[in-house]
Amino acid sequence: MKITLDPYMFRRVPLTDLPALVADLGYEYIELSPREDFMPFFLHPRADRAQIAAFSRALNAAGVQIATVLPLYRWSGPDEDERQAAVRYWKRAIQITVDLGVNVMNSEFNGRPEAAAASEAQFWRSLDELLPVFEREDVRLVLEPHPTTSSRTAGPRSTSSAASTGTGSRSCTARRTPSTRAATSKAS
Repeated sequence: MKITLDPYMFRRVPLTDLPALVADLGYEYIELSPREDFMPFFLHPRADRAQIAAFSRALNAAGVQIATVLPLYRWSGPDEDERQAAVRYWKRAIQITVDLGVNVMNSEFNGRPEAAAASEAQFWRSLDELLPVFEREDVRLVLEPHPTTSSRTAGPRSTSSAASTGTGSRSCTARRTPSTRAATSKAS
C-alpha cells in the first residue's frame, strides 16, 4: 500500500520545490492533482518537456515518486465540442504521465446528472477513443464517482447512492473487454 499526498493545498509552491516539501512532510508518494502551471482543471496541460524533466529531477533528488496523476476534463459532459477538447487534453495528459514514469491515472466521470443519458453516451464515445491510448501506453485508469457526477455515467455500481451522492468510495478500472458495455448496461 502507498500512502500518498495530494498536494493541492500547496499548488502555489513552485513545481520543482514541491517534491522536497512533500518529503519534509514525511511522504514518499504524490497523487499529482491539477495545477495551473502543469495540468490545470479542464484545460489543456501546460507542461512541456523541459518542465517535465525539471520536475522529474526534483522528484528524484527528494526521493519522492508520483503514485498517480489525476487530471479532470469534461470528457463525459453533454457538449460535443467540450468532449472533443477533453479527449485531446487526455491524450496529452497520458503522454505526460508516461514521461513521468507513472502508470496509474485517477479521474472522475464528469457527466452531468441533469443530462444523464447524453453524459453516458459521451462517456462511452470518449472511452472508445482513449482506451487504445491507455492500452498502448500501459497506463491504468481508475475512475472515481463524485457528488456532481451523473450516476448513469459511473458504469457498474453496487448502489446508486455511492455513484450519485459521493457517499461511497466506489471506483472502477477501465480496461477494454468484449463484455464491458454489456455489463454496464445490465448494471444500470
